[in-house]
Amino acid sequence: MKKFGIIIAIEEYSDAVLPQLSNIEFAINDANSIKKAFSEQLYIEDDNMIFLTNANAHKASIEQEVENIFKRFTSNDECYFYYAGHGFNTNSQNRITCWDTDNSNLEETSLSLNEILLAPLKKSECKKSFIFIDSSAEELKSKNKMKAAASNLVETEYSELVRKSPGHSFFLSCYPGEKSFASAQTKHGIWAMHLINAMNGKDDSAIDRDNAITSISLNKYLSTKIPQYITKTMFINDRQSPYGVIDDAAVSPLIKFESDDDEQNKNVEIQFNQYVLSREQHIPYKNFEGFNKSRHKIPKDHSSFASKLATELAQDEYLKVEIEKLFDNARKTLRLKNSNTVKDPEGGSLHTEFFRYNISAEQSEDDFTEITIRRELELRVPLANFPMPIDEIFTEGFDTITFPIKGALDVDSLEDALYELEDDDHGTFEHKDNVFSFFPKNIKGIAKVEISKNTLKIKFSSSQASVAEILDYTQQTLGVMAATLKNLIS
Repeated sequence: MKKFGIIIAIEEYSDAVLPQLSNIEFAINDANSIKKAFSEQLYIEDDNMIFLTNANAHKASIEQEVENIFKRFTSNDECYFYYAGHGFNTNSQNRITCWDTDNSNLEETSLSLNEILLAPLKKSECKKSFIFIDSSAEELKSKNKMKAAASNLVETEYSELVRKSPGHSFFLSCYPGEKSFASAQTKHGIWAMHLINAMNGKDDSAIDRDNAITSISLNKYLSTKIPQYITKTMFINDRQSPYGVIDDAAVSPLIKFESDDDEQNKNVEIQFNQYVLSREQHIPYKNFEGFNKSRHKIPKDHSSFASKLATELAQDEYLKVEIEKLFDNARKTLRLKNSNTVKDPEGGSLHTEFFRYNISAEQSEDDFTEITIRRELELRVPLANFPMPIDEIFTEGFDTITFPIKGALDVDSLEDALYELEDDDHGTFEHKDNVFSFFPKNIKGIAKVEISKNTLKIKFSSSQASVAEILDYTQQTLGVMAATLKNLIS
């Protein structure tokens, strides 16, 4: 079995073709880091890797190089593909631009992804691939006056291949209609930077309990982390929603990290000062005012289109209304300054000097006919320093508090400690899908405590507990479970 890598990145397009296509910020930095990760983490040899950037990534060169490498493929080999540049869809075909793509003749001077990648993958009978595409047609539309006939990349071509061969996984940097943003501070594209960090093992939240990055863990990581980074770190008043086209029932491993038992519990820490309060609400698609039976269908399975519809239905009815109401309330009571406040009603976020609040909507994981409305509150100042009673602002209440965990857990010791709590009649214990769940007895307001690889969650019996109640209940729970938590981090 061999691994083959194909990396194509265009940061500056040919100025011999006018009008010149706009630049892609930091595409070369991204490509160099991806190449390093392909080499050091995936162990792809230089002889089995194509690396084409800027002037070397002209149409004829890409066609020839990719054709040559696919001639070497067998059914046992694996393909890893990365592209950064302008992409679009026209005549039901996803296409990527080349260094010499002509803006006035896009279709003839660009490349069909199906022709250069998907069809050769099928023909080679290659059973495993990871395809990473950092591209958006929005930049083409806004900066290059692209023809209206060309639109954003769509997932239909990818879905067909995944359905026929579950070992293939596609990861795209943003939804149709969105832009893929870059960070001048890190000198990387934001999506690419998170992908690079994940592949290099720099963020535990991308790694599953088996110490591996898989199609599922990577998709969850990218789709969660990047929207947070866009709003919380970059303060961009826009959205970028990465998504994967994968088979949820077939876990495809990308990287398996070696575990060192001697390092097992060093520097493990539950970060009690970085908690997030949250509350979830589950509503059937058909119950939304915007759901139109003639235009919409109740989803029959999980899909990115169903999640997109969830956001659209909830936007006017929940996201916008709630953010505007919260902003008005907080502005009056906290005397907010516009310079320290970022409000995005459509994106469902309100960030101030005192707190960050986000409300989102997505297809429910447990019931694909329902939409999950999720609210999250993160305090940016200690509760004691909050200028007024916090429950006067957040009147709806929350049902969960989550603490991040840094480092590797001693799973065996944790399991033993939880069994001891059960034996001492403090509650009952379950271990399922890499999550340790403890259901305490005689602790007011607490329904469940969950400990996973990256988080400690305490769920409350009331769906509308106040912040003061939550912190009081949490203190009682931590007192009962003190010995167990000590085992977790010792």
